[in-house]
Amino acid sequence: MFPCQGDRYQVDFPSKTGSFDSIYHIVTFSCALWNISASMNETALFRFSFPSWEESWSPRTLSSAPYLLGLALIMFTTYIWSTSNPSLKRLPFVNRPGFFSNARAKREYRDAVKPILQNARKQFPNQPYRMTTEFGSVVMLQSEWFDEIRNTPSLSFLGTVSQDRICEIRGFEPASALGENGELVQMIARKQLTKMLNQVTAPLSEEAALAVSVSMGESTEWHEVTLMPAARDIIARMSSRVFLGEELARNEEWLRIMKGYTVDMFRAFDVLTRYPTNLRPYIGWLFPECRRVRDYYGRVKNLVEPVLKKREEMAQAALAAGQPAPEYNDALEWIKQESKANNIKYDTTTFQLIISTVAVNTTTDALHSTLVALLQHPGSLQAVRDEIVQVLKTEGWKKTSLYNMKLMDSALKETQRVRPFFLAMRRSVEADTVLSDGTLLKKGSRLHIDTHRMVDPEVYENPEEWKIDRFLELRSQPGKEHSAQLVTTNVDHFGFGHGEHACPGRFFATNELKVALCHLLIKYDWELAPGTDTSFVHIGFNQRANPATKVLCRKRKTPELDIDFI
Repeated sequence: MFPCQGDRYQVDFPSKTGSFDSIYHIVTFSCALWNISASMNETALFRFSFPSWEESWSPRTLSSAPYLLGLALIMFTTYIWSTSNPSLKRLPFVNRPGFFSNARAKREYRDAVKPILQNARKQFPNQPYRMTTEFGSVVMLQSEWFDEIRNTPSLSFLGTVSQDRICEIRGFEPASALGENGELVQMIARKQLTKMLNQVTAPLSEEAALAVSVSMGESTEWHEVTLMPAARDIIARMSSRVFLGEELARNEEWLRIMKGYTVDMFRAFDVLTRYPTNLRPYIGWLFPECRRVRDYYGRVKNLVEPVLKKREEMAQAALAAGQPAPEYNDALEWIKQESKANNIKYDTTTFQLIISTVAVNTTTDALHSTLVALLQHPGSLQAVRDEIVQVLKTEGWKKTSLYNMKLMDSALKETQRVRPFFLAMRRSVEADTVLSDGTLLKKGSRLHIDTHRMVDPEVYENPEEWKIDRFLELRSQPGKEHSAQLVTTNVDHFGFGHGEHACPGRFFATNELKVALCHLLIKYDWELAPGTDTSFVHIGFNQRANPATKVLCRKRKTPELDIDFI
């Protein structure tokens, strides 16, 4: 298992994980390091690879008495665990794990979860069942259950962050803080950010003007752009303007770190979730994505701390001169105020990366997906452009302007419905919880809720079809004026989650998306690049916009209005 190739050592680990694999990985990993430390010189090079579980079985390995003893102990422990919750045992498996390994079931989950969910709805309508996932065995509920559990205090969205154990790796401290102090993040989003929406629209528009110019160019000739990095840059600049102020929003080093941290953190999650939960904190350093995340985290302190120091010096100078201290309307100041008022300790760098990462990742995906949907329906794109012109010519950037872009609102919500970021909402069980059918969810377990009602023909007519005015029409129906808005959540639409843990920043994200689309549609003509791939990337419950999608754009010579001078 540990072949020597000159002065290069190759350390092999199994790549598939199962009921017994977690401990097996740890044993193999420890043995590997022991062999290396005992036999290699200081200049030896490492190359780590992960062969399959099947490749690791050999007569020589199985003849080892300690191995057999360990295997017996694992089997006994697994048996005790599997019988510890009789109410879960009665729940059927939709992708049952094997006796020795659940690698096959996990692979099915990662590669084909949509058909698995579809089969489960037919096999187990409106009843709980179990699924083998990268999080282990989880209890699955159909969408109809969400109203029952949406505000259950013992079920937590943020608790799932610590369950994954990836936040224990150096550089992932922001994810850890999200799990530990998520209340502070939600407090800032709900109270400060939402309260200041009217005041941040103009700065968002100003930053969007710069962002689209940088990302899309000024050429009036058709040119090709890879949409995902361009959309990410636009959202990163706009979010930074509100969260950090103009100084850092225009700092190219901060923008590189912010975008790089977001991309590599989620790539690292994709890689690490292939391995057993309890092994993840110890193997993070093996992967380049994790090393880059650690590097980004260290560098961002050098950018944020001088800004904080400068603000403190200006405040002291103003007070010494008998003048009021300067006031700031950004997340740097909001975190300071809320943490002091609620006696919560915080680290500025950590919280800035939390807010930035959460804001940039999903909002970028939404902007990308909506623009692609509009390009696939050119008549709809022009209709949204006409609405923008009509509203801004009449109202400018007033309080009601973005609200009155109702067709755009419908387009965004319809895109969320057809192309949701998550196929299932997740909750950790913080205390023993009994469902209405008697199922006991034990503390430390995990629950996922299928979001299939968003494409259920009993809820939406022709649910697979993207229809731009679907929610605009619903808004015209008595009693549905508010429920059909993008920011409203309910059991039929989980675009922003639902219940107590619905996205607290959805009001800001909605405004940010609308401002970005205003600039993109008014200033540029658009087409999809010939032959480009617009299909979604599926990894388990995650459904993401294709990072390879390319578009053609050109600066419009005679736009209907000059959006930069409204």
